[in-house]
Amino acid sequence: MSIIKKINQSTKPFVFFHTWTVSESLLKQAITEQKSMDLDVCVDNDKPYLGHSREYHEKSGEPYFKSLPIWDAVDKVAQSDIFAMIDCKHYDAWPVIEEVVKKIGSDRCIVGGYVSEFKFGYSRGDNEPDYLSEWSPIEKLKSIKMKYPSVTTTACVKWPPVDMLTNNRYRRLVEYIIAVSKDNNIDTICLGVPDDTITDQWLRHFKKENIMPHIVIDNADTSKLTELYIGETDHLERTTVSSTL
Repeated sequence: MSIIKKINQSTKPFVFFHTWTVSESLLKQAITEQKSMDLDVCVDNDKPYLGHSREYHEKSGEPYFKSLPIWDAVDKVAQSDIFAMIDCKHYDAWPVIEEVVKKIGSDRCIVGGYVSEFKFGYSRGDNEPDYLSEWSPIEKLKSIKMKYPSVTTTACVKWPPVDMLTNNRYRRLVEYIIAVSKDNNIDTICLGVPDDTITDQWLRHFKKENIMPHIVIDNADTSKLTELYIGETDHLERTTVSSTL
């Protein structure tokens, strides 16, 4: 059974761990505590690794993240029973992601990335770089869902209007996002809006379409929410135990 189906059956939100660096000690802690792990999958000259693209580091000036070799980390996750949140960081990384899903098990994986169909420009900052290698057509998610029906898929939106969920003028844009997601069998969505603008009303609206939004719980007061959502946090102690589903 897929992660999204388990969450729906549990009637409780599930919070995933988000990190850019997968160290041996951090992964060991996540496995010991039966939490989850975030795996950013990328390639450079056909060589797979955990992290962001060379383009990202060259344009942002950020140093490379010091993570475990990808297959060491994947093997450790596969041998455990924790869930994996797999993010595509390069459009050429999809064959690697398929292998990662195969090793870990599709029912324990949530796979996502930025999709070209949801690339907007409303909230892009002045001189904010566009990492071209991070964009993939949404059909890549549909394809992996067709190959592994038990995988949970996530489409990520970038640079939407900040007030997309609070201003009626953007209602058609929301409905466009929903329609494209449904056409491509998307299970969950990262809307890219301020997390505190995602209300119960909006969660119910997406739920009617069988889509569940993500909320970064570090940036929002989720105590006021009663509907289901998928949470993300940079703090391992705030994540959900995988075995509770």
